Formats: sequence, C-alpha cells, structure tokens
Amino acid sequence: MERPELTDKVADYMIRLMGELLPSTLCFHNLSHTIDVVFAVSKIGKHLTLDESELNVLKIAAWFHDSGYLYEYKKHEDISKIIANTYLVQQFAEKDLIDDVLACITATKMPQSPQNILQEIICDADFFHFTLKEYQRKTQQLRKEWEIYLQKSYNDTEWNHFNLAMLQDHQYFTVYGKSVWQPLKMENISLLKSSAFDLNYNLNQ
Repeated sequence: MERPELTDKVADYMIRLMGELLPSTLCFHNLSHTIDVVFAVSKIGKHLTLDESELNVLKIAAWFHDSGYLYEYKKHEDISKIIANTYLVQQFAEKDLIDDVLACITATKMPQSPQNILQEIICDADFFHFTLKEYQRKTQQLRKEWEIYLQKSYNDTEWNHFNLAMLQDHQYFTVYGKSVWQPLKMENISLLKSSAFDLNYNLNQ
C-alpha cells in the first residue's frame, strides 16, 4: 500500500517535533540535515526508478532517522526507531512498511550495514553533505556539536586531517552515489588537501 498521505503526515510531525524539542546545540544533526537526507533519498530513488511505495519507505525513514538525537546523542538510532515505530503504529501503518523503515534506520548506524537497495540509498543519502559546496561549513557545525556532546576537541589541523581521512575512506553504495556523487566528493577531498597544505605551511613559518 503506497499511502503517500502518510509520508506527508510524517514530515509535518517531524517538523513540529523538531521545532518544539531541537536544542540549538544540535547544530549539525538538525532539521536542515534531515531535509537534506529526505531530498537525497528522493533524488537517488527517482534516478533508480523506484516505485512510489519504496520511495515512501525511504522518505519516512529519512524523516525519522536522526529523531533520536532529540533525546539521546549516543545510540540515537535506537531511539529513532522507537519514535518511528510508535508514530507509525498510531497511524495504522502496515507492518511491512514499519519493518522496512526501521531496517533503513538501523542500516545508517556506523559502520553502515545496508542489506538491500533501500538501505543502500539511505546510507548514501546520510552522507549527501560530502558532495556539497558548503561541506566545510557543515563539518564545522559537526565539530562544534562533538565538542558539546562528546567532549571531543580538535585543533584545525587535527580536524582537517580527520575529515580528509573520513572522505577518503568512505565509499558510496549505490550506482548513483558512485557515478554522480563520488566526483563531487572528490572536489571536497581536493579542497581539504589544499587546506592541509596551507595549514602545514603556515604552522612552519
């Protein structure tokens, strides 16, 4: 059953929930990131000509995938699944849809472990920001968030090297990710390498 109206209800619910509960300290895992992931799963899904029911699963999972951050930073995926399951049961969603949504959320947990094409798509979409021109700004938001919630502090050189290693080690799962997003990610890798060179040069002056 496609139930496109359920996807709209989920979007309205999550926008309202984040508006009420999202702290300003969640400067990366916020509504903007969630909307980016929803956009990204839609983009890949349409490119791969998924049917409407599959797209709805992906969009619902994308809306819920980081909702657990509203309550718990570590192991947020487990909380996200509870939030998603509770809401979808209340909306009388079919068990198969709920199971697929929860499995997609599970797959985004690091290290990512997708078992089918839907899970591969949401895993790729969760790292859509690797391809963006504003990647550097977004990664600084994550840096600030980690300082607050994980008590992890990095100087500029350490943070630059960490992100460079992250992007170089990361691999997209879908054909779309490999063919379209990988070249865009490579542009950000090149920029990070240039920044590393500039940092080392300035430190040695």
